[in-house]
Amino acid sequence: MTSRLIPDHDLLLPDGYIHLQTGGVGAMPRPVFDATVAAMEAVESDPVGETYGPGIGRLDKVRAKAAALLGCTSEQIVLTTSATQGMFLVAQGLRLTHGDHVLITDHEHPGGRLGWEWLAQRIGLEIDVVPIAADERDPQAIVERFDRALRLRTRVLSISHILFTTGVRLPVAELCALAREHGFWAIVDGAQGPGAIPVDVPSLGCHAYAVSGHKWLCGPKGTGLLYLDDAITESMNALPLVAGRHANSDSTGIGNIAGMHGLGAAIDYVQALGPAAIEVHNLALRCELYDALADLPGVAIPSPRDGPTVSANLSFVLPDGVDHHAIRRNLLLRHKIYLRVVELSGFIGLRASLHCYNRSEDIAALVNALKQELAA
Repeated sequence: MTSRLIPDHDLLLPDGYIHLQTGGVGAMPRPVFDATVAAMEAVESDPVGETYGPGIGRLDKVRAKAAALLGCTSEQIVLTTSATQGMFLVAQGLRLTHGDHVLITDHEHPGGRLGWEWLAQRIGLEIDVVPIAADERDPQAIVERFDRALRLRTRVLSISHILFTTGVRLPVAELCALAREHGFWAIVDGAQGPGAIPVDVPSLGCHAYAVSGHKWLCGPKGTGLLYLDDAITESMNALPLVAGRHANSDSTGIGNIAGMHGLGAAIDYVQALGPAAIEVHNLALRCELYDALADLPGVAIPSPRDGPTVSANLSFVLPDGVDHHAIRRNLLLRHKIYLRVVELSGFIGLRASLHCYNRSEDIAALVNALKQELAA
């Protein structure tokens, strides 16, 4: 039996509500909520000081906490509103030209993909797509597939650390090494990473790594991080960075100060639990759910039970003819269980995101609810 990794009194979710949608939006623990509210009160009790005065400097402490989480320096961190904003900032800022190529997977989240599609329309960027199967088991085979997709004018590799649809964990370090070997930029959409797994960006070898604050970090909504390594700095010309990387600069304007401080509190909370301990907890729950789903007639789990390509996002496929959207809706309305339907590139399934506030009882409740709905 796997217990919650956080104390019950830190959980703000209502009794009987089972949140298995952290891959979409996380549930904020009470200490993070309280710190966010306290920061909001501080801002409104001294609007000028917190907006233009010493309060702005204190946001550098949030950048330092983010740097410690990702294993980099504070100066390499930009506070954003989301992983999407970070990915768009990179797409806008890189000096790319007509005919350049960017290499992506066929399961990129719109937040990681739309910036390149915008450039394709605006300047004639070419987008090359590498397929990633839901049942991927061999990291080296993935790397070889990317290697075969390289073009003479490939300039960017843009990939998710963990695919939001199927939960496949890509061999990011090996793919970034491939990018560096061939002299192009390695950009990582890390929306499904930090908070769920330990992340050390220097070890990954990426040039940029975008993070959501509101998913696995369980921070305030509308917060995020962007790591930019030193090598990419001179090639970036994004408007929000013109006045530097500090929060609330002249080129960003005033942001959500309380939210940024709340993000710092969320990082503290995750660090106290320990990213490695969180990953162990989440993957233990994944194995429990995998084994339980494997006993349901007609339910298919494309991914392996464990191994280097798995993550805390477990996607599964319902029997032929069953409406995934209807089942998801019934699970919420009848059983108070929140999942997501994921549908992209020919794949459709239900996704359970397992995090530190989930436990074995949640797995049992989900499986029992599925049995009832599939029998109806």
